[in-house]
Amino acid sequence: MNTTATATATATVDAATTTMIVTMLAEGSPVWYVAGMVKMRSHDVYMIGRAAGYPDKAKLRRAVWAQKNRTRVPQAA
Repeated sequence: MNTTATATATATVDAATTTMIVTMLAEGSPVWYVAGMVKMRSHDVYMIGRAAGYPDKAKLRRAVWAQKNRTRVPQAA
């Protein structure tokens, strides 16, 4: 398996797309459906989901919750 190609393909996805993929997988959408919605290969969507805890939907929900509830630390001027 060529892991370099997978790492390159998933590294070019922006944070908003990654969040959308993880959210849709957490809601129970199948990988092939999410891949069609974001116009990506199913394998790339699976790898992004896997990094966030897929197929465990509870882990995916926690990942989405953690992303939404991050607090920004004010930068000293």
